[in-house]
Amino acid sequence: MEQKTTEFNNLQTENDKANKEISRLKESNQELNDRINTLNEHLQQTLKTKSNNLQTLNEELLKTKNELVNSREELANKDSELQSLRDEFAKNEKTLGELQTKLKEKQDEMQRLHDKISEALLGFSDKGLNVETKDGKVYVSMEEKLLFASGSWTVSSEGEKALAEIAAVLAVNPDINIMVEGHTDNVPMKGKNQVKDNWDLSVMRASSITKILLNNKEIAPERVIPSGRGEYCPLLKDDSAESRAKNRRSEIILTPRTDELLKMLER
Repeated sequence: MEQKTTEFNNLQTENDKANKEISRLKESNQELNDRINTLNEHLQQTLKTKSNNLQTLNEELLKTKNELVNSREELANKDSELQSLRDEFAKNEKTLGELQTKLKEKQDEMQRLHDKISEALLGFSDKGLNVETKDGKVYVSMEEKLLFASGSWTVSSEGEKALAEIAAVLAVNPDINIMVEGHTDNVPMKGKNQVKDNWDLSVMRASSITKILLNNKEIAPERVIPSGRGEYCPLLKDDSAESRAKNRRSEIILTPRTDELLKMLER
């Protein structure tokens, strides 16, 4: 009986130890569960943060890709524009070269015309006639004494000879436009009928010169423009007798036709 009691007590002691161990293990298990839950929560938070970061990175990547596509399209457009500009520049450069060539031809043409008219009018050089080239135009300037009596618009016989020589040169140069200008001094003219003042006189003189030039049937009338300038374009502005005599003049202004050049500019 004593032995049984001892064994029972021993078992009771072992049982208490076992219960204590179980309690300890339960506590340990609870601590592990708590740690696991804590770690799990941390992991979830970390994954959420990583997910958000990844989403942000994906959005930024997509935005960057779109910007790259737009940049490539813009670059392609700029390349196309640049090529168009290069083509336009090449075209303009070619046109400029052609224009320069044509302009040089016109300049040479006007110089030849100057030389021909100067040669044709050589006998009139001491009679108040002058030929000069200015701004790409040929100016044939004739003093009043060569062409007209004072206050008259009837061309003298000597003037008709000079105009006939000019007409002969112009007849074989059909691409030259002809402006005929009449000029007076600033002394008021009191006339009557057709000619009442300096305006009228300058117009009538320009018309008289034009009609004589057109006696040469090789000159087309549409090439010639008569114009009266009155006293308002003087060569000299002082009122001396010499200056007024210089201002009483008629000018034939010859210019090259520019139709071809204008067409080239419009291309």
